[in-house]
Amino acid sequence: MSATAALALALTLAAPAQVPESAHKGYAEVLKTHVKKGRVDYKTLSRDTSKLDQYLAAVAKANLPKGKQARMAFYIDAYNALVIKSVITHGRPRSVLDVKGFFKEAVHTVAGKKVSLDALEKKHLNPFAKDPRTHFVLVCAAVGCPIIEARPFVGGGLERRLDAATRRYLSSPTGAKVSDGAIALSKIFDWYKADFGGSQGVLSFVKRHLPKAQQDQLGATPKVGYVDYNWTLNQQ
Repeated sequence: MSATAALALALTLAAPAQVPESAHKGYAEVLKTHVKKGRVDYKTLSRDTSKLDQYLAAVAKANLPKGKQARMAFYIDAYNALVIKSVITHGRPRSVLDVKGFFKEAVHTVAGKKVSLDALEKKHLNPFAKDPRTHFVLVCAAVGCPIIEARPFVGGGLERRLDAATRRYLSSPTGAKVSDGAIALSKIFDWYKADFGGSQGVLSFVKRHLPKAQQDQLGATPKVGYVDYNWTLNQQ
């Protein structure tokens, strides 16, 4: 074998593999079986996490996809799967806020990097995606979150699903409550205000994704408030 061929082989062996189809299908089965109406049956899933574990092991050593939408979908699925696993690891707490360091201190491996859930969202997905609609598909295991969908995001249709998830959340009482000349929004819009372009950016974004009747109800300069965030575990 030539030196060039040997080097190429060494690089191939050293590079992490993509998530195998079997692991991806396993995660899809986990979601299909244990997610109903946006809630997770953590109790039943906790009896056998082998498919979830296989998927997360693959995520840990995977190459990051090169395409933007493919990488966004990879990060979204990784985040949601890690949240589910972490809830089970900590015995299905009443709220993830009862677990010290759940988001900022606990370390996970994603594509060969050690990251917290907070870092995965704020230092990897958000700066890469530059799309605030990702806030409506990342699910932090709380009732106040957007609902978790019963299928992975890897596999196509990301643009359509981001838009649908945003509109779905804003049409729910956890996302927005509209009255004449006023709107009460999820605290997500307050915590991540900068991602939407500040206060005016939030309002413009929300108006674009509300049904026409509610847009008209708001008027030109609505009063904006926020809904108390419900951190109760999103379990069935």
